[in-house]
Amino acid sequence: MGTGKDGERSKAHGVQKPSDQPGYVNHMPAMHTQICPIMGVPQPTEYVTHLDPVFVQHLSRHQGQRMALMTTAGRIEGINAGVAVDHIQINLEDRSLHIRISQIIYFEGPLTSYR
Repeated sequence: MGTGKDGERSKAHGVQKPSDQPGYVNHMPAMHTQICPIMGVPQPTEYVTHLDPVFVQHLSRHQGQRMALMTTAGRIEGINAGVAVDHIQINLEDRSLHIRISQIIYFEGPLTSYR
């Protein structure tokens, strides 16, 4: 542990480390102070997401295939690179998009039979 103000802060917060902050925002040096959890305040320990298991399964059947998604922000076309419980990765020619499944209205893909 350090000395001075930072050392006192380290002792008060135990072994917990401050959250990383960006050095630059919009090409300008970021002005910030360290964010440290407070031992007496409960910290979130659960990650909760709404899951539509059949929809996620249908998306998963199209991995590696070209597809189109209609999202709340508009239409996206690309290759389905992967599906997680809360998002899908769509690869475009020059970048990847990670889209929350809750934001997908419908998707279009190659013909498939669901049994």
